[in-house]
Amino acid sequence: MSELLKIAIKAAVSAGREIMKFYSPSNDKERLQIRIKEDSSPLTSADLAANEAILKELEKSGIDICSEESILSASSSMDGSFWLVDPLDGTKEFLAHNDEFCVCIALIKEAKPMLGVIFLPVTKELFYADENGAFKEILDAKGESITKIDLNTKSENFENYIFLSRRGDPKTAEFIKENLNLKQISLGSAIKFCRLVEFGGAYLRFAPSYLWDNAAGEALLNFCGGKVFDANSGKEMSYELADLKSPFFIALSKNILNLKDKITQLYKQSKI
Repeated sequence: MSELLKIAIKAAVSAGREIMKFYSPSNDKERLQIRIKEDSSPLTSADLAANEAILKELEKSGIDICSEESILSASSSMDGSFWLVDPLDGTKEFLAHNDEFCVCIALIKEAKPMLGVIFLPVTKELFYADENGAFKEILDAKGESITKIDLNTKSENFENYIFLSRRGDPKTAEFIKENLNLKQISLGSAIKFCRLVEFGGAYLRFAPSYLWDNAAGEALLNFCGGKVFDANSGKEMSYELADLKSPFFIALSKNILNLKDKITQLYKQSKI
């Protein structure tokens, strides 16, 4: 495991620990402060605590950091390399107390994710990937690994699922699902990428999102043999700070990459 991946994992787990300090059945509003950002999304004290924990670890790498809560300007990253971070992906799910939130960290080089880490604080599932492969670990209460799975060995058990956001475009997704006879699973946050590499299928995102929402998940999928495509152009995703918004996209596990053209055709057909 590379030193940069070790740093990213430590940062994600540390952030998850901070998030759980604010996560209680009652969502104690006196302790959990909430405000609404300019894009109408919520920002909580859990987001900020997680962001601080991540910055503390990632700064040790000497690489620029772009976080949802501390955005890096396009001119700041001189060599095109930077960390891309969502300290608490799925804040609405966190507030709904449905456990569907995670920490996302990716390293971007030449507009592509070179490594990715996603940590699920509630279940203590850790997903990570780089050029050496993609793995899932289950951590104990102390943060020590008790189970490790090579995600590239799971292809024999793949199913044809369609993973959807709870806040996406249901009509378009339903149209594609029915035409391809896929089994639907709706989830919040980048956890959809994690389940995609575990179970196989497609993740369709036809709702607004940002680069930090998807970079770590794309790294995970890429190093498992899958791909993420712009739903309109069919091109692979590009991570450049000049535009922080992600296009609508289609993410496919390796077992159904052959359906790319069919899914793209159905998506365009649904818009007519």
